[in-house]
Amino acid sequence: MIQPKLRLVLRPLMPLSWGLGILLLSVCTPLSPALGEFVPPDRGTPGRLEGAGTRWSDPSQAEPRDQPLFDTVRGSCASRPDVNARPLTLLVPPDTLGITLQEYPRFFVYVPPLPEEAKLEFAVTEWEYLNGEGDEEIRDREVYVGQVSPPEEGGIVPLALPQEDDEGNPVTPLAVGKEYTWFVRILCNPEAPTSFGPDIWREAWVTRLAPTAEFAAELEEASLSQQVGLLAETGVWYDALDRLAQLRSRSDEDESNVEQRWQQFLDWVEPQ
Repeated sequence: MIQPKLRLVLRPLMPLSWGLGILLLSVCTPLSPALGEFVPPDRGTPGRLEGAGTRWSDPSQAEPRDQPLFDTVRGSCASRPDVNARPLTLLVPPDTLGITLQEYPRFFVYVPPLPEEAKLEFAVTEWEYLNGEGDEEIRDREVYVGQVSPPEEGGIVPLALPQEDDEGNPVTPLAVGKEYTWFVRILCNPEAPTSFGPDIWREAWVTRLAPTAEFAAELEEASLSQQVGLLAETGVWYDALDRLAQLRSRSDEDESNVEQRWQQFLDWVEPQ
């Protein structure tokens, strides 16, 4: 992959102590109805989204590959004293193709503690089926790729698809109805980024759909917390998580309620 400079929003949203145990929430505060429950898109509120093709109608059949194309092992770059600590983990819904309504969405990934010299590679790729149903040819097109320095202490960080790269070239927005993968790789040795040996990587699917006029108007009139609920119950994972992350950064919100909702979203994250 080409390695241009990266212009990403990178801000830790959760301490490095996020491990498997923290997903079991012990808070008893009742959940605000405005924040809602995440509902997978095949069971979400019907009639709110447009642009889904026939392939997307069964997202469980379009999961990304379970194993890397290369043999990858956890090297010293990503090893930690706590063997129970979570490795590189994309915050994605289980068994489904994640949805966004945005041309330039924001994704979230848990990054383990890493040495100062390590980098993250972030890439978005479009996948196109050329010959219809059956044994068709599949073509991939690189939308964006770049590198960023992760926080040494680790944590959950957002990765935003920018509107232009570091050289000022426009980045193509996600198109309605198209399927994409977003990819994150730890580069233990940025000087040799094609060496996969000690690196760890993950990828996930995303598709952009369009809201109906009624749903778009409903979102426009809703508060940020109400938007979280509307998006979650419609199955729009990436945007609901993004709005919830914005709520966590506000000091005027009910902290215990927002943190509870954040943890409940983490309960949905697909083990990787």
